[in-house]
Amino acid sequence: MKVCRRCILTDAYPGITFDHEETCSMCASNHVFEPYGEDKLMRIIEAKKAGKRGEYDALVPLSGGKDSMYILYLAVKVYKLKVLTMTYDNGFVSQLAVDNMERAVKRMGVKHIVCKPDFDVLSKIYRSMLLRSGDICGACGIAIKANMFKVASDYKIPMILLGTSPLEEDSFLPDTTQDVGRFKYIMKEAGEVSRKEMNDFLIYPGMSYIRLSLGKRTGKYAKEVCPLFYIKNPSDKEMGEIIVRELGWEEDTSREYSKHFDCIVEPFTNYVRHHIYGYERRVCQYSTMVRRGEVTREKALALYESDRVGEKPANYQHILDLLKIGEKDMEEILKIKPLKYESHVSFENKLFMKLMRWMNK
Repeated sequence: MKVCRRCILTDAYPGITFDHEETCSMCASNHVFEPYGEDKLMRIIEAKKAGKRGEYDALVPLSGGKDSMYILYLAVKVYKLKVLTMTYDNGFVSQLAVDNMERAVKRMGVKHIVCKPDFDVLSKIYRSMLLRSGDICGACGIAIKANMFKVASDYKIPMILLGTSPLEEDSFLPDTTQDVGRFKYIMKEAGEVSRKEMNDFLIYPGMSYIRLSLGKRTGKYAKEVCPLFYIKNPSDKEMGEIIVRELGWEEDTSREYSKHFDCIVEPFTNYVRHHIYGYERRVCQYSTMVRRGEVTREKALALYESDRVGEKPANYQHILDLLKIGEKDMEEILKIKPLKYESHVSFENKLFMKLMRWMNK
């Protein structure tokens, strides 16, 4: 296994190459994100505010983690927006995340909606996805997106401010995990979820990237905006200090770097990804932090080693019990090959992605 001499990415990362000095292609190309510009963000915000038809300027989905909390702070305190917040309760929200959200919405004086589906149905969906594809985060992502568009539609909110960060732009799987067509195929193959349960979960069962894009342009769906792609981001430490001061946010003291502590299943999904793909969120995020100058390579290596992503997490058995999965099932899950269901990605989405690649050349 090759490891980059500048960051800590390995040759398991899709498409990565190494030069004669053992520097990965992402470091060699100075792959550091440059913000689009806060002036562009403000133009979007002002345009959406001017055209709003309801009470709220923006919807801010909250997970209880750093990024979404920082977006709430920006929206209310910096950009002075009238905000509605919402959380999709996937059954795995940590108690610390719940407490952080309760304190934050109280301090900010905003309304908070919790979308809480039947966990019996969710667990069947997650189990089906995990047993066949080795991933459950994609299904969760589909549900979060559907629920936030539904809330925005119900309250006539023109834009959704997301906590998606440049720190995570390289940390996703090569599989198209949030494709609705792929999801439907896996559910049908598993046969554990009824058609009604599946459609209720999806909310928009016919959704595709093309339809969503057109819907945003016509105003049928709210515009998704990721402020952290427009502004100079504070470091992880600085962001934490701001939300502690402004929102009463509490850090997860069990580890030095607390990304995604809001979801109790995250260590489990990293463990599975590590064995199936050879890399996971953590190694990507730490490598990005090295390129951004937030931590040294030595520090990133120490953080990554302390996470022990290749070992079963402390709550491993608890997650298996929640999903009704046994050790023999796990043995098969860890043998799943990447891209197993890529041939079942919907045609509309394949066409859309080809168009996007062509336009970005």
